[in-house]
Amino acid sequence: MKHFKWRIDLWTGNTIEVAGISLGFILMFYINFLSDYPLKVLLLIISWLCFWYFPHCLAHYIAGRILGIKFQYYFVGTSSLIKMGLPLVTPIIRAIPVLGIKIDKASTLNISRYRMAIMYSSGVLASMLCPLIPFIYSLIYLDYLAKSFTGVLTFSNIIFTIYFSFKVGDFSKAMKALRQTK
Repeated sequence: MKHFKWRIDLWTGNTIEVAGISLGFILMFYINFLSDYPLKVLLLIISWLCFWYFPHCLAHYIAGRILGIKFQYYFVGTSSLIKMGLPLVTPIIRAIPVLGIKIDKASTLNISRYRMAIMYSSGVLASMLCPLIPFIYSLIYLDYLAKSFTGVLTFSNIIFTIYFSFKVGDFSKAMKALRQTK
């Protein structure tokens, strides 16, 4: 993810990530108090998007810090999916800003390739697994239509993410890190 527009300091970036995840939980909780079905579904979708979008860089940050990797700042940029050149999808992807986190390369000089691979994988795993939270919520509390929609969305995300992440995303970076020798 290159060509960033704005730099965001680490504290602010982490606060944005935690606030987004918290919003996902709050919206899920609030669904129980609504009787308007379309509004329930809308809040469920927004909650799902929060669990898909916000944990990604925070997972990189937490895993990296545990493994001894430092970061310089967050940034707003474009998705690495642009590299795929998907005809119908690329214009949409280009319009959606993504939050990225800049690794402090100096802190990685003595970090093993396995630690780097774990740090890279943490973000994509968060983006695939955290949306299971609203899906499980829908299984417990919502009707068949909402369960089905959330299930299709969640498992489509997992399949899409696995496929493209190995091509241009975090899994690709993790595999590259594993191939490196020091």
